[in-house]
Amino acid sequence: MTTSLHAATAALRTWGVVYEPVLALAALALAVVSLVPALSRWRRKAIGAMALLLVVGELALIAFHLELGRITQVFDPVTGLATGTFAVPLWIESEKLYVWALVLACLALLVREHRDELLPSLGVGVALLAAGAAIWARPFTEPLPQFLGRYGAYASALAADPVAASQMFQGLEASRQFYYNTWYMWAHPPLLFIAYGAFVISFAAIVLTAIRKHSSYETVAYRWAAFGYLPLTAGMLLGFPWAILAWRGESWWWSGKVNMSIMMWLLYAAYLHARLYLRRRGMWKVVVALGIVAFASLVLTYLATYVVPGAHSYA
Repeated sequence: MTTSLHAATAALRTWGVVYEPVLALAALALAVVSLVPALSRWRRKAIGAMALLLVVGELALIAFHLELGRITQVFDPVTGLATGTFAVPLWIESEKLYVWALVLACLALLVREHRDELLPSLGVGVALLAAGAAIWARPFTEPLPQFLGRYGAYASALAADPVAASQMFQGLEASRQFYYNTWYMWAHPPLLFIAYGAFVISFAAIVLTAIRKHSSYETVAYRWAAFGYLPLTAGMLLGFPWAILAWRGESWWWSGKVNMSIMMWLLYAAYLHARLYLRRRGMWKVVVALGIVAFASLVLTYLATYVVPGAHSYA
């Protein structure tokens, strides 16, 4: 098992040694095209090229995950029987920023209203996420560090130290059943990343609303926020029954990430409902402020995964 695992990881890292610098340079080029007015006619094509580059990388990650599903057998040290393999989702650990960049790039290509004015900020947003994935997260050269570290230790112990392997087995098998292989992980995160991508577009339009004070920008912001609110709500609702099952016995409802997520949902709900009273005097300022604060809560919610300890956290 360890030989196959090392071979699969080495193959992805070999790809990543070339791909991640290319992705970083492409992100820099996209940022330049997005910010230089003379290059404005190339912005949509640059975002499209970045989306294509991200799709190519995603195909490499899919191939890697499929290989993991083939080789990551879990054996009960007591009975010696295999309990199954891991179906590792495509949007965990070091792959989060990468998926967000891919989703935002694809959604940015769908923008029609005020496209020329929105593309500069959207291009910069995609560039920042892609650069963060290539330079900081490194999903190709440092793939799934927590999963591979944990499973690699178990596989090594299984061959050399059955007692240690037996101690690791229960926790690993629980993770396999209730985290990696559960339907929740194949539904909850993708819905949230679609929402996050839509909210980035909404935020860009909200900023234009504040600067240019024209209702047409606010209309665009509202439509994308309303679109993002649906998968956000669905993703959170799907996560609730899983949390009850997976974190039984833990006070997960006090987790910083969980509470930040609820606050983000409430702020976007407040933004969407406040817009019903947009014609009232001075209300547009309240709507704009709520849109900006809601997006700030989204950023903080994402960062909370890495800095705030709790059941739903890497901290």
